[in-house]
Amino acid sequence: MRRQVVALFISLCAVACGGGFEEGAPEEWGTHAAALVTPTTEDVVVARLPATTGAGYGYGEYLPPGYLTSTTRYPVVIHLNGAGEFGTSTTEADLLNVVTRSGALKNIRYTSQGKTYFGQRGVMVFTPRAATSWQPAELDAFVSFLVANYRVDTTRIYMTGLSFGGYGSWKYAYTYGSRLAALAPMASNIGAPGPTITQLLNVPVWAVHSHGDSITYLADRSWLTGVTKNYGVSQQLVVPAPSSTVTYLFPTGSSPAWTSQPGVVASGNARARFTVLPGTHHDCWTQQYNNYAFWDWLLAQQRTSTP
Repeated sequence: MRRQVVALFISLCAVACGGGFEEGAPEEWGTHAAALVTPTTEDVVVARLPATTGAGYGYGEYLPPGYLTSTTRYPVVIHLNGAGEFGTSTTEADLLNVVTRSGALKNIRYTSQGKTYFGQRGVMVFTPRAATSWQPAELDAFVSFLVANYRVDTTRIYMTGLSFGGYGSWKYAYTYGSRLAALAPMASNIGAPGPTITQLLNVPVWAVHSHGDSITYLADRSWLTGVTKNYGVSQQLVVPAPSSTVTYLFPTGSSPAWTSQPGVVASGNARARFTVLPGTHHDCWTQQYNNYAFWDWLLAQQRTSTP
């Protein structure tokens, strides 16, 4: 409940203060690089403070087994937490506890299935901790930092986030989305600015939300309209209250239109998908992050264009 109240307060402040931002051209990768990191651990979740890395954020890190002895470039999952995780950690132990509350790092740290899954698939995972908010330029500086310091497959960079982190991932994608292989926001707490999100042309998006989460329900639908405008569809998706989980799919093709299927649908080549859970719970992400069909979908995406 506290997280919902915080999200509502921030949402109202954003509306009252204008809350907008301008679309711009992405900077060249490397602009904010600070090549100070020499990775020394693999197959375990660790926390890194800004003072030891030169990065703009403290962050949690997972490198798959074999990273230290190989020359391979690896896919990257970047996870943005919600407003309840904003703050500054002064110890690695505190930072570790914060960045493993949700998402892939939680699964890796606390479950054998998660550790095995991401380890066998050779995935790097990073969860930064912001002090007060997610700013697109700061996030891109962090992505640039990762590219400079780790062996990143730049065709397979994935961003996901929950609540205020979902909003942060949308904001990042509005300006820098062409750098991503896929975007997966969940329970985003603030809506879109309105214009077409041109940076997400041909970038697959999977949003997740609970239908009765009244504080934030319109947010992801409004952002998704910014995606579908790339393909000539400007009408916001209409979603009746479901009795069970349903996934709306926006396919590729000459005359795209939203369709729906029951359950969590991870198959097919839909350009956008929106999974809606019944109920009023803000936490729609635990179910999604625990569903490894979601991770299969995410990691199957690959960017083919040059950002």
